[in-house]
Amino acid sequence: MKNVKTTCLIAALTGLYGCGGGGGGGGSTSMNLETAQGIWDSSSYSGTDLGASTKAIRSVMLKDGNAWVFLLDNLITNNPTPIGLVKASVAVSGQSFSGTGKRYMLDTHTGSSVEVQGNVPATQQLALKFGAAANPTTLATLTPLNRASTAATITGAWTFSSTTATGVGTTTATVTWNIDGAGTLSGGDTQGCTFQGQVLPRSEPAGVFNVTLTQTCAGTVSQYSGVALQNSASTSITFGLVATDQSTGTVVVANKVTPT
Repeated sequence: MKNVKTTCLIAALTGLYGCGGGGGGGGSTSMNLETAQGIWDSSSYSGTDLGASTKAIRSVMLKDGNAWVFLLDNLITNNPTPIGLVKASVAVSGQSFSGTGKRYMLDTHTGSSVEVQGNVPATQQLALKFGAAANPTTLATLTPLNRASTAATITGAWTFSSTTATGVGTTTATVTWNIDGAGTLSGGDTQGCTFQGQVLPRSEPAGVFNVTLTQTCAGTVSQYSGVALQNSASTSITFGLVATDQSTGTVVVANKVTPT
């Protein structure tokens, strides 16, 4: 996808650890990823393994083993702008889950390897450690965030700005995506690109939408998949998207168009 610079644009990839409760009578019980599924916001954050500009994160854990982490330039309460994205596939081992992946930052959109470790204590907090190698040192503590994901809340027109480097400067396009009641996405931008895809709520109560997107620009076709989250007022949607070959990724925040 073109370098999208809007209120929100990111890309990154990573992995995770977590632990579930033990069973009674001795011995451990393997953790179920459903324990950690949903959206999590950082209540504390320290370290620089996800870039010095990253000051907070919003994480999406899914029971199918996919993990997405949105990198933010400020605390959640300070209306942050995303600066990177994380996506990982994680696997369970005993009472923990872990994985590795790539981090995509706003300024480059190309991937760099990342490892993550973490746990899910009984206090309903998710602790994650991030790093470029084993024994990561950046630590985030997250708490669950409730979000709805129904087709009715995403129906409508959504718009954002997209800025693309041209080699001698940049060009900015206005992008409009229309999503109907069946979750079908269609649209275009002021530079002549077209978009087709699907935005569908997941079956489990994770507050997350699955997204598939095909972009066609000047005869070049690019395909993406990812997740989408709405704000509490359902007036904006944050899309985290990674290319099919996982070479690039992006995040855009689209604002709902109010009928006049």
